[in-house]
This record gives sequence, structure tokens and C-alpha cells, in this order.
Amino acid sequence: MTRKLLLILTTLIFISCGNETNENLYKTKSGEYASKTGNFIANFPSKPNYSAIDNQIGLDKFQIHLFISTLGPNKIFKVEYNDYPEYIIKDMTDEQIYSQGVTNYSNKMAETFTLEFQEPIEQHGLKGQYFVLNSNQAAKDKGIEGHILGMLFRKENRVYTVSYIGKNDKNTGVFMDSFRLIK
Repeated sequence: MTRKLLLILTTLIFISCGNETNENLYKTKSGEYASKTGNFIANFPSKPNYSAIDNQIGLDKFQIHLFISTLGPNKIFKVEYNDYPEYIIKDMTDEQIYSQGVTNYSNKMAETFTLEFQEPIEQHGLKGQYFVLNSNQAAKDKGIEGHILGMLFRKENRVYTVSYIGKNDKNTGVFMDSFRLIK
């Protein structure tokens, strides 16, 4: 049952993401993957698929950029970023953006996961918010076990979400700890 649900989740992610290639995604000499347009480096466990999803707030259109690597249906490594229209977030503090981001993410996953923990972090000179969601009781009753580890970072009007969804994996810490911006 757990595998079926996570397989369905993975399939939906890939269907919504497509298989677009991005010439700005490349493997570094150290074996990590980087995006020139995304201005980040992360140690994905395998080459990530890139896709862009159109989004809109009011009359302003923008894209959500997704980089997803999977190790089977139960292990999803993801970096997502979007460039919000400046007027929307220019007056918001980083803390407000992180609080709203964690709340929105938690609400989106509420059917299966419950927010368990969050705290401010600093990683590679970036200040952000770290959060953890665990399978809720309804999911456990259906045999679904797993968690979501996430981090939010802001650089001007760009907001990054770095996340891992699934069961424990030896690559998770390496991936999460590796995220940084290109200087």
C-alpha cells in the first residue's frame, strides 16, 4: 500500500513536471549538479529532471522551476525555485516568507503529513527555515511511512525550497547539506 501511494505521488510529479531538458543544468567537476539560471548547486543522487510550471498571482505570471531526482518511488529529492513579482514580497521579511512558505507546504501535504518541527537555519551563508513533516495517523493506518525534510531560502525576490520526500536514505543528508548558491 505504501509503495502504491508513493508510486502514484511520484508518477503525478513526473506527469506535472514533464521531461524538459535544461541546457543550464550541468554536472560539476565534484559530481554535484548546478543550474546557471537557478544560481544553485546541489548534490542530487542522480541527474535531476527539470521542468517549469506556469503560475499566476493576480495578473502577474511567473514560473515555478523544478529539479527532481528520484531513487525509486519512495525517495524524491527536489529543488524548486520561483521568482515572485517584486511588489508581492518586497515588503515581507524573510521570517514572514518562511512562515508562510512552511504553512503553505504543510497545508498542501496535510492529507498525508503533519508538520512536526521547524527552526531557523544558516547554511553556506544563507539564512533560511528548516522543517520536518511526518506521516500522520491516517497515512500510517493506510501503511504509509515516511517523512519530508525541507528548507526554505530567500535571495531577493527568489524563494528556494529544497526538500526530500520518502523513507530514510543515506543520500538525504548529503543532498540537503549540499544546497548552496553559485557565487
